[in-house]
Amino acid sequence: MKISEADERWLRLLFGEPYEAKFQSEGTGSAVHVYDRNGDEILTYTTGVGWHEKESKAETQVHGALKAAYYDAYHAARQEINSGIAGMEVQGGFDARA
Repeated sequence: MKISEADERWLRLLFGEPYEAKFQSEGTGSAVHVYDRNGDEILTYTTGVGWHEKESKAETQVHGALKAAYYDAYHAARQEINSGIAGMEVQGGFDARA
């Protein structure tokens, strides 16, 4: 089954150009797969699940870099906190670490 011309216009409005959409009707059910200009599948529609968004390779790289930056900052802050606690003294029976 081919995607109709009207559907093609709507897909261009939604996703911009260039994109590619494929309709799959074999197997256990039908689905629509939408690919970005790099050929990464970014969106899928199935009757059982509905729309399912997928990360492109570029988005995965950005999310990986953000996670690494967050982890590095978190790890550095924890080390700073832990080194500060090691030098603290307990005064008056109150444990400042608790």
